[in-house]
Formats: sequence, C-alpha cells, structure tokens
Amino acid sequence: MTDQAAGLRQWAAKSKSVESTPLQVDSELEHVVVLGLPALDKTQTLRAVEVFQRWAEQGKKWVGDPNRWRIIPVASDYPDLAELVKPYPRWALWIDQDLDSFQRAYEALKAVHRAQGPKRMIALNPPLQSRRGLLSHVQQVAKAYFDIDLLVFSG
Repeated sequence: MTDQAAGLRQWAAKSKSVESTPLQVDSELEHVVVLGLPALDKTQTLRAVEVFQRWAEQGKKWVGDPNRWRIIPVASDYPDLAELVKPYPRWALWIDQDLDSFQRAYEALKAVHRAQGPKRMIALNPPLQSRRGLLSHVQQVAKAYFDIDLLVFSG
C-alpha cells in the first residue's frame, strides 16, 4: 500500500505561492491565514498573493519580499479554526467586489470571533473601484460586532 499523502507532500514542496499544509510552520516564511475567499482553490489563493506583490511594488516596506508570504486559505466553517490561532498569528480577510463578498466577510469575522482568533486582521482586496464603501463598512462591522481591528491599506 502506498502513502496517499506522499503526492500531497510533493505538491506542497513544489508550490511556491500556496501553503497547502496548514499545521507546518517555517520560520523563514510569513504565513497568513486568509478567510473570505470565494473558493479555496489555487486561482483564488493567487489573487491574495498578488495583493502582497502589489503592496511590495508600491513600496510598503513591511511586506518585504512578497515571495516569502504563504497564503493559507481557510473556509469560515473550518471546524478546527481555533487550532490555527496559536501557530499562525497573521490573519487576513479577503474582500472582493462581488455581491456575496460582504456576507463572506461577515461570516469569516464571526467565525474568527467564535474561535477566539486574532483581534487584528489585514484586509486583502483586489484593486477596487470604490474602496471607501465596502471596505469601510466591513471595517466598522469588524470593530463594532466582533472587536476586531481590520487594517485597510491603500493601494
């Protein structure tokens, strides 16, 4: 009988932009748990990676090398969300332009609150035509209802 996880480990080792094994932590990488993605596939995860690349290109020094960031896409209904809090202190919320984005963001914030997750998260978003409305609304809801500071960076 072959090791069924061997193929997954090989794929994870080859992947440079997506961390596929959430309970392994590499101290040289910057891991960030991302909730609120419309799907947990590689295409959506790469969209989150692009935000760090965009911020680095805009001179946000705290990002450093965008290639060292590893996105850990997690569904808001992930049953062991609380187990991710200790090994992964960096969390982000994906906020998109589609009609369901606010609902996904709200459910993600509620899940983080229930899991006694971080009190500070980064807002990740594609370039939005109107940043003020949706982002500021989600930011206000995060603070008022869940006591989570949602950091919104320009660009």
